[in-house]
Amino acid sequence: MDECEIVRMYFSRDENALSATERQYGGLLKRLVFGILRSEEDCEECLSDVYFKLWSTIPPLSPDSLKAYALKVARSEALMKLRKKTAKKRRCEAEISLSELEDILPDKSAQDSSESEIREILNRFLGELDRDARIIFVRRYWYFDSVKEISLRFGFTQSKVKSSLRYTRERLRKFLIKEGVVL
Repeated sequence: MDECEIVRMYFSRDENALSATERQYGGLLKRLVFGILRSEEDCEECLSDVYFKLWSTIPPLSPDSLKAYALKVARSEALMKLRKKTAKKRRCEAEISLSELEDILPDKSAQDSSESEIREILNRFLGELDRDARIIFVRRYWYFDSVKEISLRFGFTQSKVKSSLRYTRERLRKFLIKEGVVL
């Protein structure tokens, strides 16, 4: 079943849209959410929230890509759950990853650029990176993999992963300054 057909099912309020979404993207959504939450129980609860949010937002939204939209919702829901869960506990891998980018990315309250402009700028930046640097960067800051997990998954040394991340963050900072997004 293709995406357009599933989205049409949402618009016609056919409850089979949820099971079709789960069949099509459930494994991918689960890997993303579990990678952030690191708990099977929290993952299942979060996935329920994701499917509810998809059902609640489609319609009126009609995403260009159901896969991308579902991943965005899943990531957002998992991060909200993580923030609540770890509010008074020690910092988890996702929080550590995000803190590495705090000094680079623009502050939402002070930025003039829209979210779509920043997304487009980041996509251009990622397009300029070599394959390894792009994979390492995305695994760390989108999927919140630890340095150790990235090194094991791709056969890199931890030293290579750390230096690639440091170098890429510096390149991103310079890129965002050049684009006028960060002062």
